[in-house]
Amino acid sequence: MNINFYKDIFKEKEDIDPAVLKEFLEKQLILRDYLAIERTILTNEATFLAYIRTGLTVMIVGVTAVGLSQNYIVFQYMGVFGVLAGLYILVLGMTRTIQMRNKIRKFLRKRETVS
Repeated sequence: MNINFYKDIFKEKEDIDPAVLKEFLEKQLILRDYLAIERTILTNEATFLAYIRTGLTVMIVGVTAVGLSQNYIVFQYMGVFGVLAGLYILVLGMTRTIQMRNKIRKFLRKRETVS
């Protein structure tokens, strides 16, 4: 495919970064490469949001267990455990997201030096 084909595709797209478009048009990289990188970044963000959702849900269940179990010490311990487990899930999600983001950036930097 020639460059004019790609120019026609991206002609009406305002949300595309001009630097990416320029690099794409100059080096004639495959579109699927850019789309794969974008999907990976979006998947990483979606996974982080799932960690947040799960951590907050576990914490809310723990707080509810503590609040409703005034007479039962076992449920209070379970509630405290739920709050701590929720915090652990949040921290785990943040660390894994940061690690993956660093891996993606490292891959992109390595790719820039090779190109």
